[in-house]
Amino acid sequence: MTTLSTSTVSSAIVAVAVAVAVSFFCAFTFAQPYDLVINGGRVIDPETGLDAVRNVGISGDRIAVVTTATISGREVVDATGKVVSPGFIDMHAHGQNIYGQTYQVRDGVTSALDLEVGTLPIPKSLAEREGKALIHYGFAADHGTARAYAKYGTLDASIHNPTKIKRAFHEKSTPEELKKVIQALSQGLDDGGMGIGMPLDYFSLGTSDEELEAVFQLAADRKVPIFVHIRMADDANDLMGMQEMIAVVRKTGASLHVVHMVSTGGPRVGRYLEMMDQAQAQGLDVTTELYPYTAGSTFINAGIFDHDWQKKLGISYGDIEWPPTGERFTGKAMWDEYREKYPKGLVIIHSMKEAWVEQTMAHPGVMIASDGMPMTSLAQRAHPRGMGTYARVLGRYVRERGVLTLTDAIARMSYLPAKRLQSFTPVMKRKGRIQVGADADITIFDPQTVIDRATFAEPNQFSKGITDVVVLGQLVVRGEAVVENVFPGRPLSTLVE
Repeated sequence: MTTLSTSTVSSAIVAVAVAVAVSFFCAFTFAQPYDLVINGGRVIDPETGLDAVRNVGISGDRIAVVTTATISGREVVDATGKVVSPGFIDMHAHGQNIYGQTYQVRDGVTSALDLEVGTLPIPKSLAEREGKALIHYGFAADHGTARAYAKYGTLDASIHNPTKIKRAFHEKSTPEELKKVIQALSQGLDDGGMGIGMPLDYFSLGTSDEELEAVFQLAADRKVPIFVHIRMADDANDLMGMQEMIAVVRKTGASLHVVHMVSTGGPRVGRYLEMMDQAQAQGLDVTTELYPYTAGSTFINAGIFDHDWQKKLGISYGDIEWPPTGERFTGKAMWDEYREKYPKGLVIIHSMKEAWVEQTMAHPGVMIASDGMPMTSLAQRAHPRGMGTYARVLGRYVRERGVLTLTDAIARMSYLPAKRLQSFTPVMKRKGRIQVGADADITIFDPQTVIDRATFAEPNQFSKGITDVVVLGQLVVRGEAVVENVFPGRPLSTLVE
């Protein structure tokens, strides 16, 4: 006969009590109704590698549980047969209003940031959208507007009004003006700017080596990236655009993100990717992105057209499209007439090859970003990248062409952008993930049907197959329709925890 000591019995009782308490707590946790439950979907979390059928419970604006257990919610989405992904994060979106956001949320985007150009003053732009945003938004501090400020003494000027500020495009800054540029950018970073936006190719005639280095040094000192539209040489074999960037990164220690690699790399894109890899191997912080189209878009009166753009881009007037009518330019007379009449008009530039797109997309670590353009209505004809970038990647380049795996594509559209930004923007540590405690920004899509429908001929079409989108725990898209009067989007900045 074995005699148990008092301490052994007490320990056993405590162990049983703890087990009962844990069981009760777990049962209570999974039995309680969450605010929103997403049931039975294929949950993909790029950070942890989770790729399995799970149920997701959301309380308030955070993910509360990811489990195989049965859970209940006040509102339930049946995701059977669908993918449950982190909401897509677009680091390069100029369509920062309700029209652009409506197309983007239907494309699975939950955060759209203007980091190539940005804005100044940042508090004004953030406040203008508060309470009226379907998705999250944020801005870099804008080098272009800082140049206009230095020339004109006001921040009201913008690169989107090029007829007013041609001086900011083409004139070099005096030493005093350069001080003002740096002061304006510094204030923008103090106000929460998510890095520095530098559309350098637009100001290539006016930006001296001294100014370029000063702006990069500011980024390095403040430990934020600089998002650059690099210079494009007229010679298709000239690598100066990327060479210049890597040299100034090496000199200053700044972090560089090259925007839309394909449209600025062109036939050089393979060499540019090799140069980026070599820079990374040497410890430099250089990343890039692309949009999945063979045409670009910009303003007809933009500074890039003040160079020999036909030689630079390898195209002529007939390769430029006028979106309002879909017509192509017939020659210099029409081009000069439209530049004079419609200085704020957008054009579409058919200058890239599909092989360049696929080569860049397949390259490890290259992120996806739309470069979606500003819109004044849902009916405005514009480049389809603002409507269908993310569904196009999932449908055309994952399902149809096999350029990327599904999990890799999701990482490039959500986790990698969040990771790129999180070291200086704390809120991004909770985005791009499907994990307990993460922000409930979630995109649900059917991997068998997801596809873009916007085309150059008929751009004003929503993507197909992205059935539900959640922003901070609120359904913004339900059954492929935008939910009315729901505006959970919040400003994102370095000041947001």
